[in-house]
Amino acid sequence: MKSMTGYGTARAQSKEVTVEVSIRAVNGRFLEPRFHLPREFVAYEGELKKILGQSLMRGTVDVFVSRRVKSVAGKAQMTVNDALAKKYLTAYKHLSKELGVPFQVHLEVLARLPDIIRVEETYELFAGEDKVLKKAFSEACKNCDRERVREGKALRKDLEKLLLSLEKQVKVISELRGEANNQLQEKYEQKIRARLKGNEIDPTRLSQEIVIQLEKADINEELSRLAEHIKNYRQLVSSQSAEGKKLDFYTQELLREVNTIGSKSQVAKITQTVVEAKTLIERLREQVQNVQ
Repeated sequence: MKSMTGYGTARAQSKEVTVEVSIRAVNGRFLEPRFHLPREFVAYEGELKKILGQSLMRGTVDVFVSRRVKSVAGKAQMTVNDALAKKYLTAYKHLSKELGVPFQVHLEVLARLPDIIRVEETYELFAGEDKVLKKAFSEACKNCDRERVREGKALRKDLEKLLLSLEKQVKVISELRGEANNQLQEKYEQKIRARLKGNEIDPTRLSQEIVIQLEKADINEELSRLAEHIKNYRQLVSSQSAEGKKLDFYTQELLREVNTIGSKSQVAKITQTVVEAKTLIERLREQVQNVQ
């Protein structure tokens, strides 16, 4: 079992460049990767998604990649706008003449003017830099996966505890079922006799009517399905390939059966136990939302 929550980082480097990758995964219904890449690495986003999909099945995943070149001198180009520099110089001379202010040319001042000298970094990758990126990314995925496995172990323990508590509540309901049926039998018999007061009552017919009413109110089928769902639930939780979607489905089925028992129940003790069981199932649902 793995949690959808995890975090992993890694770094790889060559002689020319250092690449750092951070991966943060949180809950999500589907696999939704969000890449934050330097422009040099945008072309590799598709390949990175495939690598990510090998370890993550679902969740919202933010991927942050930074690229640091060890020496930028060889990766930069400098351009000088001669025509613009001449226009600046002509403009300065014109102002000097119009204002009667002496004008002396200082080259460093002219060079600092906007757009005279431009330093542009080229965005070509070094040879083998894609391998550096994939190495760092794969290692970050492994580190994130280790964290998700660790979180998954804690989730499994919580789910097993909740299932054990739920089984105890279901056992209590099962034990109360006989008492509830006896109370219902007495209630139905009194109700039928009250309606037919003054008329002769056929004992066989009376028994048939009571049995029909008891069958409608009996919770034996719901208890049987609950026991089966809990059994399947525990098998899923214990398996290495536990999937959050399947667990979520069984959680809904557990809640459906408990709700049916609650709607049928006319015994206060069963109603109280049903409330406890629903609380446990809601806690199961919350935990299952974290399972991959």
